[in-house]
Amino acid sequence: MIVVGLGPGDPSLVTVKAVEALRRADVVYVPASSRSERSLAERIVRRYTDAEVVVVEFPMGRTTEEELRRIAQGIEAGGNAVYAQLGDPALYSTFAKLMPFVKTPAEFVPGVTSITACAQYAGRVLAVGDQALAVVPASRRDLLEAAAELFDIVVVVKANRNVDVVNSLLRRFGGVAVRRCYMKDGEVSGEVTWDDYFTVAYIWRGR
Repeated sequence: MIVVGLGPGDPSLVTVKAVEALRRADVVYVPASSRSERSLAERIVRRYTDAEVVVVEFPMGRTTEEELRRIAQGIEAGGNAVYAQLGDPALYSTFAKLMPFVKTPAEFVPGVTSITACAQYAGRVLAVGDQALAVVPASRRDLLEAAAELFDIVVVVKANRNVDVVNSLLRRFGGVAVRRCYMKDGEVSGEVTWDDYFTVAYIWRGR
């Protein structure tokens, strides 16, 4: 099994190695917990392969062991299989949930992360020199302000949650919010003014 990162959403940012893996596959599994995530990942995969594409539904919220075991068994029965997900498999990966239940050793193909891509889309360098950087999901309301006080740069992923806190920190410390970077409807703003799963916010102290 090969686990492939598809990048932040622009098909042209899929790596050569990922494309090669997709073209060799007999079946490609695309994980999705939302309709928008499913349609975007599936569209990218179908651009690069004629293999069978199977969408793996991850229920919103906590997935039970029974559900994870069932998903893993289905994937392992698929022959020359690729598990293709948005972003990078090492960062907030749905495959990490499946790993304890997958018996076949997996090969990983990195993908471009939204954390770095969206910063560049906004025309910013993420960090320089000895600056300290933290990555915090917006769902961790308990950590957002503490991280902004402590670190030079805070990257807030899935920043369509707890928007009041995220925007308060953006106004206080400075920064930008980015949604759908490198896609046709990409947008950069000083605050989060939309409800979009594909949103990253950057809090930069003193910039």
